[in-house]
Amino acid sequence: TSPPTLPPGAKAGPLDLSKIGPHDEAYAHESLDPDAWAGVALMYQSKGQFGEALSTLDQAIARYPENAHLYAVRGALWLQLEEYAKALADLERSLGLAEDPGVRVNYAEALRRFDRKSDALASLDRALETNPDYLPALFNRGVLRFELGDEEGALADFDRAIAIDPTAAAPYFNRAAVRWALGEKEAAIADLDAFIERAPVGAWKDTARDLRASWQAQREAGP
Repeated sequence: TSPPTLPPGAKAGPLDLSKIGPHDEAYAHESLDPDAWAGVALMYQSKGQFGEALSTLDQAIARYPENAHLYAVRGALWLQLEEYAKALADLERSLGLAEDPGVRVNYAEALRRFDRKSDALASLDRALETNPDYLPALFNRGVLRFELGDEEGALADFDRAIAIDPTAAAPYFNRAAVRWALGEKEAAIADLDAFIERAPVGAWKDTARDLRASWQAQREAGP
């Protein structure tokens, strides 16, 4: 079992609140540029006001129909809401307008939800061609490679992810799973320890502790 894949998150430019007036049905942020529209939507999203976020993005896209970033933000929101067909359509549109490794990662996740794993892998490969050290793409490709039975490829991706950011917890958990599958039991338990040390308090930390106890018992019991 692996932790959820890392969401790359949609980035927007700084939001100039002075440009935003009273928000009602008659006001449509007419003076905002696309990044500011995206910022308003992300503000609503952060508050859990998903309907308002989608409405803002719909208005923004109607005003700027060739802006890749707006489709990317709406696609990421659809992905969060588990509306995968809508996410796929928006992310495809975004990539058709501009290549972006973060959008590629979200696009791969949408493809994965339709069990299009080969296409998802190709999207992550493309993201890493653009940015070889892009941590979300490395992590998600490692997850996908492991699902597809490519343990060595998954191990290489998690090794690289940990080398890039040794403070990030999740790659240690996933590398532990790969190492255990490869029979590297001592190294797998060490990776779980590294995950437990770095992970915040929560369900995954508890899961890792339980898994470590199980693995340790199996290791002591022998082959």
